[in-house]
Amino acid sequence: GAGEDTLCIHISAAPVRTKSQKLYEKGEVNPMNNLKEKKLNNKGFSLVELIIVIAIMAVLIGVLAPQYLKYVEKSRVSADADQIDTLISAVEIYSAENGVVTGKFTINSDGTLNVGSALAPAFTDAGLDTTNIKVTSKTFKEGADINFAETGVTVTGAGKTKIAAALGRKEGA
Repeated sequence: GAGEDTLCIHISAAPVRTKSQKLYEKGEVNPMNNLKEKKLNNKGFSLVELIIVIAIMAVLIGVLAPQYLKYVEKSRVSADADQIDTLISAVEIYSAENGVVTGKFTINSDGTLNVGSALAPAFTDAGLDTTNIKVTSKTFKEGADINFAETGVTVTGAGKTKIAAALGRKEGA
């Protein structure tokens, strides 16, 4: 009713402002200026930093490249040994079925093979085309003769020691 006095109290909480907001409200700081300053100060990598990165990469390549090349050569030797061993197996199987076959085939320094006429039927019987076989490793390109005799298979020629070891066969005289 009438004559009653009412007391109204208004409570308002002022928002909490950070220091940068207060400075912005005063006009002392513009947030866009900070972004522009950061862009101007960021000029990328220095020449010294780039040289250091290139030097580290050169050291890594210098250390890793020889190891990589050794592994590549090992895989080539293994692939060549598999090819030549397939040829040896073909002659051994043919000999077991048709009587002992003697003769030889030569691994040339350019990686090609010269097959003796006595061995040609063994490769034909096995379905092998020796004209398409070529060795790629340095070890096998040293050249050798793979000899078939009644006493077994021997390896002779310039690279006989390494090739015989790769094939697991005996060295001949």
